[in-house]
Amino acid sequence: MGAPEPAPAAGAPRNPEPAPERFRWSAWPARERPVHAAVLLACVAVLGVVVKQATNDGVLAVAAPLFVLLSVSSWLLPTGYRLTDEALEVRSLGVTRVRPWAEMRRMAVDEAGIFLSPFDRPHWLEAYRGVRLLTGGNRDQVVAFVEAKLSRAGG
Repeated sequence: MGAPEPAPAAGAPRNPEPAPERFRWSAWPARERPVHAAVLLACVAVLGVVVKQATNDGVLAVAAPLFVLLSVSSWLLPTGYRLTDEALEVRSLGVTRVRPWAEMRRMAVDEAGIFLSPFDRPHWLEAYRGVRLLTGGNRDQVVAFVEAKLSRAGG
């Protein structure tokens, strides 16, 4: 059994308020490119048929397309973003990932958005530990905010 938590100081709020947000937006690339989404879904359906014909296994015929759909779910389904003074949040498939700005060291900006890395220079683990922000219509404001946060954090 662990030690009891200390009582809050007199006058201290019991449930601290969440950090005030600076930006909140949602990105849904499949909605912006419905033809690409339709082609992707058609290819996934064909994959299921091909796997069924090749293996005669109904489980694989369903599992293979599901794995493909899960791997591209951030493109097919909406992803929510929230930036605060303390952290960034990415919400997708009902899961919210929160990363403090102090962890981020470097950013790379491209035509689709921003990639934030916890490494000072390119590293093979970036794909697993970095965060991708699809900026959508507020690109300039988000880039300026992220640059300010990284320069203050020493990144």
